[in-house]
Amino acid sequence: MDGTEGEPSDAELVASAVRDPQAFGLFYDRHVAAILRYLHRRTDSVETAADLCAETFAAAFAQRSRFRDTGTSARPWLYAIARNQLGHYLRRRRVSDRYRRRLGIESLSLSPQELERVEELVDAAPFRDGIRIALAQLPASLADAVVLRIGEDLAYPDVAARLGCSEGAARVRVSRGLNRLADLMEEP
Repeated sequence: MDGTEGEPSDAELVASAVRDPQAFGLFYDRHVAAILRYLHRRTDSVETAADLCAETFAAAFAQRSRFRDTGTSARPWLYAIARNQLGHYLRRRRVSDRYRRRLGIESLSLSPQELERVEELVDAAPFRDGIRIALAQLPASLADAVVLRIGEDLAYPDVAARLGCSEGAARVRVSRGLNRLADLMEEP
């Protein structure tokens, strides 16, 4: 979900956020639904997913100088941050607000209408057929890696064991698979 023709790329938006915080708002708009869905699938709580998502984007903003432009979508970078936030939540049973506090962002208090909107955003049902079709277009090694890591939520050592490769190779396959999947999902 990098910028389409005429739109700035993810890397350009993240780099611009240093002098123009509204650029990060465009970046957020581009990726928030995917990150919310990811977090909701793992927490099964709209409120917790929304809090984790807010902290994920606050952390991304605070760490924007660490983003490396690979010429593709920034979504894998965001997923890594979201996984870290989720891990913190699962270990401590509370959502961290470290980055939101650092940026002066108040805690979320969602109205019933906002909660309903989040539920609409996290509903992946309309995308399932597209995801299945896109997965079928990936080479089997990449599709299997994505399904094991994202679909079955296996840790990388487990993905590597199931694929019969090293952990590093499993990470590369998942990353490449997610990037190609994102590209395929963007095609008209």
